[in-house]
Amino acid sequence: MNAHVSHATGTAGAAEPEQPAPAIAEVTFTRALRAEWLKLLALRLNWWLCAAAVALLIVTLVATVFSTRFLMADASLTGGNAPQTGLSLFENVFSTFTLVTLLMGALAAVAITTEHTSGSIRSSLAAVPNRTMFFFAKLLAVLGFIGALTAVLVVLSFVVLLPLSGFYDVLPELLGPEIWWLVLSSWAVVVITAAIGFGLGALLRSTAGAVVTYCLLLFSGPIALGLLLAVSGGAGWVTELMRFEIFALQRQFIAGSASMSTDLPVPLAGLLLLLVWAGAAVIPGWLVFRRRDA
Repeated sequence: MNAHVSHATGTAGAAEPEQPAPAIAEVTFTRALRAEWLKLLALRLNWWLCAAAVALLIVTLVATVFSTRFLMADASLTGGNAPQTGLSLFENVFSTFTLVTLLMGALAAVAITTEHTSGSIRSSLAAVPNRTMFFFAKLLAVLGFIGALTAVLVVLSFVVLLPLSGFYDVLPELLGPEIWWLVLSSWAVVVITAAIGFGLGALLRSTAGAVVTYCLLLFSGPIALGLLLAVSGGAGWVTELMRFEIFALQRQFIAGSASMSTDLPVPLAGLLLLLVWAGAAVIPGWLVFRRRDA
């Protein structure tokens, strides 16, 4: 008998039973949103744009401090009333948030265009095959990131403005509706306008094209309408049209200082029309993203 022949009996030579395949985790909107949030935190360009926004606000705060000191000193020397008030201090700084919308719109556009330029869109769609879920998860993550950054800028503004206004005894009523409306509407303007940049990024798939188009959309409107107003000799229909460009709507929403041919309150009309502008960019971007090849 061969010594190498096995005499084992039973189940030693039987095939092992198949193990069940591991369950694949269900792709949910929450998981997709978390993944997109982590991508935003990992993208270095986002942090450069955040740093630029913070630097812009710091420059504005420093300029406000020095200009306030000069104006208060001049008022004390001439014996007149202080030309600066607490509310005007806040308005001077929060007017900078209009420029912050440029940086945040660029950030929103870059968040979607880099998916295409780097080719990572294929792996992203492999992980989240539902394009609508992916699109709106990324949109929500981008707007959440921008909203959080803008909130940090608001806190930074208060850290400087409150001691400054208290020192010069022009502290505004902090619980008054004017201050809170100024703060909340300035924050909302940044987030809503940034959605336009995201929609353009999804539509054009080019970082340069989306950012340039976004800037032209914000700046060329007032310039073109101003030229048209001069050529038309101050025509009323041009004046009415100027109230519907993006910067004018931002001012209407924040300050409610303009008048419009509408039964709605001016700030509410400004908000709704800003949302229309955002939808005009996001909805076509979503439709193109659903149908176009990755």
